[in-house]
This record gives sequence, structure tokens and C-alpha cells, in this order.
Amino acid sequence: MANAAFIQTCAAALALVHAGACSPTPAAEEVVSAGVEQPTATITPATPSVSDPVVSPASAGSGDIRFDDPSLSFVATFPDAPANDPVVSELRRDAEGYLASLKTNARADFDRLKKAGFDARPWDVRVSWKYSAKAGEIVSLLGEASEYTGGAHPNHRFDTHIARVGGEQIGFGDMLVANRSPSPATTIAICEALKTAKAAKIKSATILDEPIVCVGPNANARTEDAKLVLAPSNAAGKFGGIYAYYEPYAVGAYAEGPYILTIQQEIFAEDLKPEFKPLFGGEAPVLKN
Repeated sequence: MANAAFIQTCAAALALVHAGACSPTPAAEEVVSAGVEQPTATITPATPSVSDPVVSPASAGSGDIRFDDPSLSFVATFPDAPANDPVVSELRRDAEGYLASLKTNARADFDRLKKAGFDARPWDVRVSWKYSAKAGEIVSLLGEASEYTGGAHPNHRFDTHIARVGGEQIGFGDMLVANRSPSPATTIAICEALKTAKAAKIKSATILDEPIVCVGPNANARTEDAKLVLAPSNAAGKFGGIYAYYEPYAVGAYAEGPYILTIQQEIFAEDLKPEFKPLFGGEAPVLKN
């Protein structure tokens, strides 16, 4: 997915697989959902080869990126945008770098398993970016990555990208006044929404049988671990709030899946910088878990 930190995280998972940490035998328009396990190592993505004949062109405006060989099947999709759109162009460039790392690691793992006499199956990676909302000169995108690189199940990740239309990336925290970032009201709202979602999904507002704690040294559901994206609104030309995405394993067992929480803009409206206050209004559609 696009964003340097995300690529480093994904590449780290690939490093663990290449080292043999995963089993060679597998078991299994605007918002996306999924999640992932947390890796512990890092790899610097290699530079992709623009002359590779099996990779679809990935320059701005050229559409999806696709790659297939016996060791790897890769697809990255992006929203429609002008060829010179700086926001989507950056997402494509980052996806190319991610693909370059995947090709190297998938081939090495495929050859290792073949040599060891195992059934070497291709890795399968799907990346999708879509706009979540637009208002004024700000665009917000949500990304989903699903990766099968061996083991019991695919891994899933979220990523978000908020930027000015000129390409400058900003975070939700950058939209808040300095002494309210992170916003205490938003932190409380995310925590309470998670408790409600947990009670509805697993009949218990707990994480692995422990009470949910969102702040402090004993926190098991840190709001910093949620991926935040701007939400659309029922008021034209406005953001209605934010969506907070927790990946599987982040706040519970993998089988629970992701948690997607809706926080209405009225919760944090007083914490916004004057520059951004006019961009928020109305209500965001509530997403279901």
C-alpha cells in the first residue's frame, strides 16, 4: 500500500516469511475493510524495473498495476484520476516499490519451498485504494491490502492517505489545534464506540477477556493504533466525521475480523483548526461491522 511506513511494515512481514517463520501450507463506492498481524522486522523496498514486461504500466493515469508469475500474483487498483494527479501518482509509485520487494521475496520463498520438497504455491497480494471523501481542497483515501504469503490465512491491512489536492499529505491530527491533538473527545468516542461494537459482535466489551482500556500504560486498545480516514457527509461538500479502522489482531482475535467505527464530526468540531472547520458538517453514514 502506499505510504512509506506501510511499505516498510509489509516488507517486514515478507522478511519473516522468507526466513521460514510461516508455514508453507495455506489454509484458506468509498470505503474498504480488512486487517493484519504485526511483523517485527524491516526490509527496504527495491527499486522496480520499468522495463519488466509482465508488469502493467504504473504511471499516473495508467490504471491498475498487475503482475503474475509462478511465485506471485499481484494486483493494485486505484481510483480514476487525471494523469497528472499528484495524490494518486504517489500511491502508484509506492505500490510499484512494494511490488519490487514482493517479487524478490516471493521468488526466494518459492525456490526455497521447491528445494525442500514442499508444494510451493504462489503468493497472492491484492491492494485497493478508493476515495473515502472529498471536501474543499482536501481528499481522503482508504486502502486495503490482502496478502497470502503462506501460513494459516491471508493477512489484511488498512492504510489511509489524507492530502491536499496539490499532493501535500496531512494527517487528521494536523487538522486539530495544537493543544487538542490528539483530541480527547475523539479518543473517548473511539473507545466507547469500540466497546459498543465489541458488545454487538462478540457479546462482550473485552479484548481477549480483558476489559477494554484505551489510554495509559495498560492500554490494550490504543486509539493511536486505529487508522483514521475522513468520512463523507449528508451535507454536500462537507466531511461528516471520521472512520476509525482497527485491523484483526489489533483489538482481539483474528476471527473477530476488523472493527470499523464511525465518529461524527460534532464530537471533535471544537478541536478543529479554523482553516478546517468550514469543511465539516452534517452527519457521516454509519458503517456496520
